[in-house]
Amino acid sequence: MQAQVVISGVLKDGKSSEILPYATIQIKGTRYGGTTNEFGKYSFSIPNDKKVNDSSIVQISFIGYKKKELTLAKLKSNTTITLEQDLQQLRTFEVEGKISQEAEQVQSTQMSIVKLDMQEIKNLPAIGGEVDIIKAAQLLPGIAAGFEGSTGLYVRGGNADQNLVIYDEASLYEFGHLFGFFSIFNNDVVEDISILKGAFPANYGGRLSSVIDVKAKNGFADSLSGEGGIGLLSSRLTIRSPFAKNKGTLLISGRRTYIDQVARLVNQNIPYHFYDLNGKVGYKVNQNNTLWYSVYFGKDILEFSDEDEPDGGRSFENNASYDKLNMSQSLKWEHTYSPKFTHEISAVSTLFSYDILGEFEINEIKVESKISDIGLKPKFTYQRNTNHVIEYGADVIYRKFEPNIVNTAGEIEAFLESSRGPELGNFEYAGYGVSKHKLLAGLLAIDFGLRLSGSIVNGRNYLGLEPRLASRYTLNENNAIKLSYTRMRQYVHRVSSSSVVLPTDLWYPVTAKVEPMTADQVAIGYDHLFSKIKTTATVEAYFKNMRNVIEYREGANLILNNDFENELVQGVGNAYGTEFLLKKRRGRVHGWVGYTLAWSTRQFDELNGGERFWAKYDRRHDFSSTLSYDLIPRISISAIWVYSSGPRFTAQTGQYVIPDPTLNGVEIFPIFSKRNEISLSASHRLDINIVFKPKIKANRKWYGELNVGAYNVYNQASPFQVQIEPQGNGYRYVQPGLFGILPYFSYNFKF
Repeated sequence: MQAQVVISGVLKDGKSSEILPYATIQIKGTRYGGTTNEFGKYSFSIPNDKKVNDSSIVQISFIGYKKKELTLAKLKSNTTITLEQDLQQLRTFEVEGKISQEAEQVQSTQMSIVKLDMQEIKNLPAIGGEVDIIKAAQLLPGIAAGFEGSTGLYVRGGNADQNLVIYDEASLYEFGHLFGFFSIFNNDVVEDISILKGAFPANYGGRLSSVIDVKAKNGFADSLSGEGGIGLLSSRLTIRSPFAKNKGTLLISGRRTYIDQVARLVNQNIPYHFYDLNGKVGYKVNQNNTLWYSVYFGKDILEFSDEDEPDGGRSFENNASYDKLNMSQSLKWEHTYSPKFTHEISAVSTLFSYDILGEFEINEIKVESKISDIGLKPKFTYQRNTNHVIEYGADVIYRKFEPNIVNTAGEIEAFLESSRGPELGNFEYAGYGVSKHKLLAGLLAIDFGLRLSGSIVNGRNYLGLEPRLASRYTLNENNAIKLSYTRMRQYVHRVSSSSVVLPTDLWYPVTAKVEPMTADQVAIGYDHLFSKIKTTATVEAYFKNMRNVIEYREGANLILNNDFENELVQGVGNAYGTEFLLKKRRGRVHGWVGYTLAWSTRQFDELNGGERFWAKYDRRHDFSSTLSYDLIPRISISAIWVYSSGPRFTAQTGQYVIPDPTLNGVEIFPIFSKRNEISLSASHRLDINIVFKPKIKANRKWYGELNVGAYNVYNQASPFQVQIEPQGNGYRYVQPGLFGILPYFSYNFKF
């Protein structure tokens, strides 16, 4: 044999052609071999060794699949290897299939990342009985929720608009239903979710704080199948089917809430519902080319009316409605030039809009806002050898902003004329490259990345470099130290007003006055794998410095204001802290425990007298634990307990009285604390879920599970807002909660 023979290829499922990540390939009786990466690709070198020849046996194994043995000569001539499922192992595959991924994570250069799959979280307690992947993400260290029950995310001291949310390559501007209480992601469609809090690979950009990459199910169905669920507030159904003689695969899914119908049963009127649709089509053109088309469409609808009949006059019907539309599409072409060289080219588009209509007596007002984009994302991967991988690509996207379109009719026109905010275009572009190296016989791994990004708006071109570095040093197979540095730039931001009840947030690009936000983050971490009990422990410390962060001037008016630039100020922010995560995936008892100790500050020359102040969602302590226990084969129980410091607010601490200019009365002026100086009370709650499973039978065509549980079991209200109430000769603050105990049930099924 020649020295340093390189063996490479891809490993797939024999029926569905799904890739098989983190599988083991080993030459029996030797230490030569490797594992497939997240894309199912393998590559390892074999030095000149007398014990190894073309007749040597190579064993390929993956949990849940039958082991396969080939001679080395056959492995050399096959670029694609397929494995067949072992049906006797299938039940344990769902639990154990990610164990090797955990071991791989310890050895990976990637840090500040959390991966969730639906199998891992599907039985956790949830509002209404439907598990939400975004709320599951809020249980992880470094990720703080907004108010109770919402899908808001505040990652490592960042703002809610600093999260890049991607669904099958298309970015989303809004990912909540029911004003943020449900996310738009359907459990049965999602394959997995990756949340990056730092150490961002160079192919990601455009936001400061996090990347939330959600992938819909891939792989080709070999027969018609379906799954769904019936819950207290919503139901869903998903169908998968092959077509074109198994060269194509089709996924269709729908979900609708019936909270409006449930309210009627108790003589209440909640004139609101939402629905969403998911679709995905895959087609294998040939062995080296595959096409994927993915689409999401969702809508929120709120409508109510009443009839007003003034004395002595004719009656009027008062109507109000709110419609929100969310849509994304992506078309991806996967091409394999060789086992070492591949590309993915994605064309993407996104649309987000809302319409608010109000009719009262003879007056009418309609407010519209829309943002849409279209883009192209080519990505190339070249694996030179086992120790060197190169990735490069580009992102090109054009955004169109249509904020604050106001139409009025009737008497209201006298003081609120119809208007149309300026239509803004934003061309954002980036090119990037990553060079991944393994050194010192694999003990040291370093990923060097560089992203050049820019934005053109109103004739101005913002351009900047974003260097990235991620490294890992392996102490042994179970222990690794990691270090990373990243710079991120953000060219869009969200303008919102807390005084507006409806979610009328407006997205705007950078302008001549509003410059791009930038952030530098350094993180160091330690990963340990307790191999005997299959448990991982991670500790990370980070420091993030943010520039050109946006806040509003004191007394800013953001409602129907097209001159928003003059209401904004830009300053700096810092965030730092330590995160702990202990996670166990296998066994009758599994779950995780997470804790975050963090600080987050802001400083603006024009706010708080120029002094530094705490960010609104600066929360000193954040603790969460999830536990799932298989009580008996047919019954399992899971629980969540969370504790979090309260968010901050600016309190009124007093008031003073002065004569008015006419000397006929007095004027009362409030006295406020320093900005965000006061915290709401800490919150904590316990959620419980019990799953009842059917008897295990061979060739079962229908499988159903009943979930019964409760959110906030001991009825501990979490502060939702602050209110001022009179008390004696003074006033006091009260902190009403949003939810008490919420029992629920749901029935989930597969066929």
